[in-house]
Amino acid sequence: MKRLTFFSRFLMPLLLVGVLAVLSTAIYMFSLNMQNIKNNAFNETNKIANLLEMAKSLVGEHVYSSMELLKHNSAIKGKPSINGTISLNNEIIPNLMLGNESQTKNEEIVDGVTSIGNGTATLFVKNNNEFIRIATNVRTKTNTRAIGTRLDPKGKAIKQLIMGKPFYGIVDILGDPYISGYEPILDQGGNVIGAWYVGYKVDVQAIDLAIKKWGYLKTGFVAITDYNHSIRFISEHFSNAKGAKILEYKPKDWIIANKIIPDWNFEVHIAYPAKEAYLISIGNLYPILLLGSLFGFALFIIAQHAIKRFVLAPLGGDPEYASALVSRIKQGDFSDDGVRAAPNTLIDNMLKMRKHLREMVTEIKNNADRLSVSSSVFQHAHDGIFITDSEAKIIEVNPAFTSITGYSREESISKTPETLGFAYQIDAFFSQFFESTDHQGEWRGEIWNLRKNGEVYTAWLDIFPVSDESGVFQHYVGVFSDITLAKEQQKSLEFLAYHDSLTHLPNRALFSNQLQKSLSSAKRNKEMIAICYLDLDNFKPINDEYGHEVGDQLLILLAERLSKNLRKNDTLARLGGDEFAILLNGQRGENEFSNTLDRILSSIETPFIISNQTMCVSASIGYTIYPIDDNPPDTLLRHADHAMYHAKTHGGKHYHLFDLELAKLFRNQLQIKDDIAEALASQQLRMYYQPQINIRTGEVIGMEALIRWQLPSRKLLLPSEFLPFIEHTQQIVTLSEWIIDTVLKQIALWQHEGLNFHVAINIAAQHLSDKRFVSSLERILNTYPEVSPDKLNFEITESAAIGDIKNVTRIINDCKKLGVTFAIDDFGAGYSSLTYLRRLPVDMIKIDRSFIHGMLNDADDLAVVSSIITLCREFNRGVIAEGIESIEQGTKLIDLGCDFAQGHGIAKPMPANKVAKWVQSNSPFRF
Repeated sequence: MKRLTFFSRFLMPLLLVGVLAVLSTAIYMFSLNMQNIKNNAFNETNKIANLLEMAKSLVGEHVYSSMELLKHNSAIKGKPSINGTISLNNEIIPNLMLGNESQTKNEEIVDGVTSIGNGTATLFVKNNNEFIRIATNVRTKTNTRAIGTRLDPKGKAIKQLIMGKPFYGIVDILGDPYISGYEPILDQGGNVIGAWYVGYKVDVQAIDLAIKKWGYLKTGFVAITDYNHSIRFISEHFSNAKGAKILEYKPKDWIIANKIIPDWNFEVHIAYPAKEAYLISIGNLYPILLLGSLFGFALFIIAQHAIKRFVLAPLGGDPEYASALVSRIKQGDFSDDGVRAAPNTLIDNMLKMRKHLREMVTEIKNNADRLSVSSSVFQHAHDGIFITDSEAKIIEVNPAFTSITGYSREESISKTPETLGFAYQIDAFFSQFFESTDHQGEWRGEIWNLRKNGEVYTAWLDIFPVSDESGVFQHYVGVFSDITLAKEQQKSLEFLAYHDSLTHLPNRALFSNQLQKSLSSAKRNKEMIAICYLDLDNFKPINDEYGHEVGDQLLILLAERLSKNLRKNDTLARLGGDEFAILLNGQRGENEFSNTLDRILSSIETPFIISNQTMCVSASIGYTIYPIDDNPPDTLLRHADHAMYHAKTHGGKHYHLFDLELAKLFRNQLQIKDDIAEALASQQLRMYYQPQINIRTGEVIGMEALIRWQLPSRKLLLPSEFLPFIEHTQQIVTLSEWIIDTVLKQIALWQHEGLNFHVAINIAAQHLSDKRFVSSLERILNTYPEVSPDKLNFEITESAAIGDIKNVTRIINDCKKLGVTFAIDDFGAGYSSLTYLRRLPVDMIKIDRSFIHGMLNDADDLAVVSSIITLCREFNRGVIAEGIESIEQGTKLIDLGCDFAQGHGIAKPMPANKVAKWVQSNSPFRF
């Protein structure tokens, strides 16, 4: 009986595992053999496909060279065009011309190609969406030229030609495969008017012979079908009819491998009987089954011996008893049942272990009460611990308890936690808890406690019951910690996570959250909201002159002003730097939004007084209105940013409403920035020069340097067409430095040619205010020591000068120490007081062209010009008029006391290589 049990328990499963392993291996190898046969079939199809592709590639080079010859011969005739219509085979078609010669039935060009290349060539004319052969040496079955026949309308070539694209590949022409090339013929306007064709007929006899000798396994076959699924080629031992039937119906007892050859419109098939593949695969399994059986039998004998020697003998008894013994110990049953085992066996050692466990449990029971209390009190714990009896009176506390609460151990004993200030905000918390849980429940959570000195602190409390071994309640243990500081830190961190640390306004994260809520509310209540983006116009000079501490103080005061102009349900946030976001909620109309923004701009422009210093700033605001602009929150804020940028680039100090045209403009601006960077790198930028003369003597006194952008399309862009897009960016600094370097290099070349005059350069406000301007100018001047710095004159606009007059004055003085001179450009066109003429240390004033243009007919313009000339004389400043166009204007300026001028009436801006010739021809200059 025991032998049977042993066999059934150990050896029978092992034997089954062995049999399953052999069967699994056999099945796997059978599947692998079947797959290998199938893979080999696919590999054979790839070989055939590769042979056809090789044939195509060998002839393909002839197709390309013949096409080039055909196009070359056509080009000799002249440009292609359509000249009316012509009759061909009783059909009216377009008359395709090459130069002045009609190509209909003109075989000269196509025969010229085939006489050299030994192929076929055709000229097609496009008639609607058809391509008609008008000149060809492709022959029909009757050996006549295929004149008037049409290109296959369902073929691959015609689709490409209609789109104006070439096609190279295998094409059936009149029933025969050709390795062909088609390219569209385009007229002067780029329209498809016909097509060129060259091709070489495929040697189908060689393919047919190769496929006839090809087979697979003993009874399989190889076939090639065309795009109509007709068999073109098949193994010689198989009939076309039988092969076609198998390929069409795909019977289950046949396995077929396919390979499509797109360029040929062919498909290669290899078919073989499944039964033959099965027999081959099974035949390969006999060695494996034999070896597997022998190996399994040997393993069975070895396992039988090993189990007896290495399992049953060391165990020392029946394995079932060993299993039952382990189960009883696991369940906590350590009682002695009188069983014994052979010494030094596993069961014997388990019996000894059970005895030791039985003795340990007895000892633990004897000390249960003492261990229950002592294990709950941790004298060195950082958390406060108290133990109560069943009536909730404290019987023990630890030192941390007294440290946190302020009550000593003696004051705490026999008191309830409520008496010592626990959970003071909840009446009778502990009493209700003990009564409601019947000494069985646990509780944990946050409570507010009072210390002995009356101070409130926040605590995290865990309270749970302790029972004896029989489950009878003994004590409650409370563990708590003072989390007041942690709560304060958490509150501070939460505030900093959603607020700006300088102004205490909401930050971007909180603003985005509030924007999402406002959008939901506006959608629900059908209200309008405005999303605004605010940026200070001239904040950087304040930081540079007064320091960041003053700048920070200004931002704080600004935040207070902005808040005063908003409603309680509006949101103001600082996004970073001098950028703010405003959310205007409620049922405002578009006019009310505008009024609010007007108030905001007005409040910003009121001077700030910080540390006894008065400073002024302005702002640009962009905004968009929901639901007019119905987009996600991030997109709305980005639209407001785009509108702000538009406001800033158009002078600042105002607001602008986002619209779709603005979005398009912004994208164009970004593209133009990239294009300008590319233009600078690829030398597309050019410097032109306009002469400045003494109109009294005709002497050339200088040139004004003017930048132009020579596009690859040969179009020349003026500065007004691209500089406004970068004048408020760092890119203008890079461009200005390039201009200064280019002009100094040109002055050096002119000096070598004997030309000696100054050159004026327009300098952007963004570059002039750059803190590195003076050092950068000095570095460039040092690069050209042969050029005297006084040959360089910088022209600045009124708006650039008065935007930060104190800083601009300092920069001009530093630059004049290097030797350069300065002029105010377009004077009189701005809004500045003439008193700035006295304060700015410039050498020259340039009168705006608008006054010169109108002074002969407008008394006001004449008065302005006369006043500017008089003031310049009083303040010892030079004066030059720009925009002079006539001798009458020149004569009037001389009468008013202005001797210097420039304008199209003198000369238009010209490239540097034409300046010397112009000076030689106009010295002195005469109108």
